[in-house]
Amino acid sequence: MNKLVDVFVGRQPILDREMNLFAYELLFRGNSEDNRALVVGGDSASAQVMLSAFGDIGLPEVVGDRRAFINFTEGLLNPEYEAFFPRRHIVIEVLESVEVTPHLIASLQHLKQKGFVIALDDYVFNPALEVLEDYADIIKVDILEVGPKPLIEHTAKLRAKGIKLLAEKVETKEQFEYCKKLGFDYFQGYFFAKPNIVQGKRLPANKLAILELLSRVYDPDIDLRRLSELISRDLTMSQKLLRFVSSNLRMQREISSIHDAVLQFGLQRLKSWTSMLVISGVDDKPLELFKTALIRAKFCELVGARLRETSVDTYFTVGLFSSLDAVMDVEMKSLLDKMNLCQEVKLALLERRGKLGVVLDAVCGLEKGATDFALPNGVSGKELSTLYLQAMRFAEEAKLF
Repeated sequence: MNKLVDVFVGRQPILDREMNLFAYELLFRGNSEDNRALVVGGDSASAQVMLSAFGDIGLPEVVGDRRAFINFTEGLLNPEYEAFFPRRHIVIEVLESVEVTPHLIASLQHLKQKGFVIALDDYVFNPALEVLEDYADIIKVDILEVGPKPLIEHTAKLRAKGIKLLAEKVETKEQFEYCKKLGFDYFQGYFFAKPNIVQGKRLPANKLAILELLSRVYDPDIDLRRLSELISRDLTMSQKLLRFVSSNLRMQREISSIHDAVLQFGLQRLKSWTSMLVISGVDDKPLELFKTALIRAKFCELVGARLRETSVDTYFTVGLFSSLDAVMDVEMKSLLDKMNLCQEVKLALLERRGKLGVVLDAVCGLEKGATDFALPNGVSGKELSTLYLQAMRFAEEAKLF
């Protein structure tokens, strides 16, 4: 049997109706010896990867106090693995590809009796799987695969059974609102990572101020006095900056002004942190989006340090700004046209090109549980997984939100 060396972990947020974080879906993958991540197939391999991940990493390190939705192959549903999976912290996702057999039914009955929460994954109302509804606490509906009429009919029937509904592959705000109207309880999908881009509309004044501030922060010829003036114009930004500086630095003296705070904080910290502070003031987006941006930023910075790059700040910037179009509802190219960023950063953000683009592509792949991305030069899959977990802990401990 081939030894499984590297373990990947990706997590995707699952939100409730108020767009608060409810849980994460976790995806674990093994990695081959070449420079691309590959799926390890089969029940045995899947079990080894998952058990290794639980043993080496630990759920609290990955999801905190939230539940973890985990895909289970039919082999993993075997009661002999039950002791490895803490029932209070996981949701067992039964894959849509399972074959309904007496053995599967018996396993679900047993797990249900033991108090495990069971979800049916990628459900498309296949009559052959209908018997599984009796064991489901949550049903994840692939809304892109189900037509409007069946969606209405079946969601009403499932809600009448007392089953919680989770809308998968929510890609637009309209889909989110529509599924809320139908009574869905939870939501997962691309909308929460990258909302629709609205073209042809002028940005509100507060967002223009944010863009101007961001462009100045990363301007190599920045004048700190000018930066202080920009922050001082906006009461919310000023308050956020002062609160953050006060709570994260041991001040030798009291702060007398915004400019004083900027000077005490220092330009390098401002370049890394002010951008997160100001974009987190955009209150019509889920907080998980900002956490994603900070995780990406820290991951890219850690990989840059692992590659012994001298400009780790540039790696941080690439990760942080990779979500900026989603936050601002503006095309990435339009945003970058307003900012004095180097060509290497622009190529990474727009086309995923260059060494920065490879690192950005890797973190985006880890988030989605993808396995077809290239690994940064000289960095193994296991190292990437470790750095990703460090970045997640960093975002949780940053207390920006």
